[in-house]
Amino acid sequence: MASSTKTKSDKAKGSGKGKGPGKSKGDGKGSGGEERRRTSRAKDQPGKEGKKRDRRMNAKNADRFELYQRAVNSPETDIDFLEKAYAHYREGTPLRFREDFCGTASMCSEWVRRDPARSAEGVDLDAEPVEWGKRNNFIKVEDGIERVEFRLDDVRSASPQKPDITAAQNFSYWCFKTRKELVDYCKSVRENLADDGIFVMDLYGGPEATVEQEELRSLGGGIEYVWDQREYVPGTGQFLTAIHFRFRDGSELTNAFEYDWRFWHLGEIRDVLYDAGFSDVTTWFEGTDPDDEDEGDGVFEIDERGENCEAWLGYLVSAK
Repeated sequence: MASSTKTKSDKAKGSGKGKGPGKSKGDGKGSGGEERRRTSRAKDQPGKEGKKRDRRMNAKNADRFELYQRAVNSPETDIDFLEKAYAHYREGTPLRFREDFCGTASMCSEWVRRDPARSAEGVDLDAEPVEWGKRNNFIKVEDGIERVEFRLDDVRSASPQKPDITAAQNFSYWCFKTRKELVDYCKSVRENLADDGIFVMDLYGGPEATVEQEELRSLGGGIEYVWDQREYVPGTGQFLTAIHFRFRDGSELTNAFEYDWRFWHLGEIRDVLYDAGFSDVTTWFEGTDPDDEDEGDGVFEIDERGENCEAWLGYLVSAK
């Protein structure tokens, strides 16, 4: 990929409807007020040994990829959704998966873990998170890494084997800053898919999505995840963000990840997907928790309208 659109492998990602990407259920450290906040997919908490290690963790000894995965990755939930979206459009079982901007390839790992007949492909420009993922995310997946093909390449490049599903998660495609670049990327995805394949993208929106602010969430053990929306430029759509981690000893791993994106709105992306040749594009939003109308229920369904919460996350699913 050209340097102007270089992938940033580990992007800030959310989990439902909330105040910002990566927000888990029940955190309330934002700008305050009575805004409608929905979140879901709370992250697993570390066990007893993990808690001890967390208490000793600081900015000098922390592993930023491990913390990133704890803070914002939900591979089990993501693969559940891919399977659901595929079943909406197609019969049969999808076997080949491609994870664009794969980073640590947590989705590839979960994909192959579920079925020994499955295989996957992870594509990214950055070798560091890919190698980390190889070392850490396939330990408990028998022969799993042997069924995953890693390519350090442009995400617009063709696959050796056409996937049934391609996913671009965590707003990774926001690295494409012009409409032509995004259309070209989506065209390459469509051309590369199997004849009955689908393309899944997640997205972020709502009135607070472009507000310059920091959002905090506890990861346990005195560790805080910080999503920093630094600057939004209305005239160009430029969106500068970062992830930091703070520790109980007062130290901070500042700028663990930094992003220079264009903020793409849902309507823009849907138009791009149709222009790229996809036959059908559906929007999926989260339902409401029956016990708390300000929380999401973790279940994403097709919804042409959605609800304009202060900040929300959803999916766009496109059929070839």
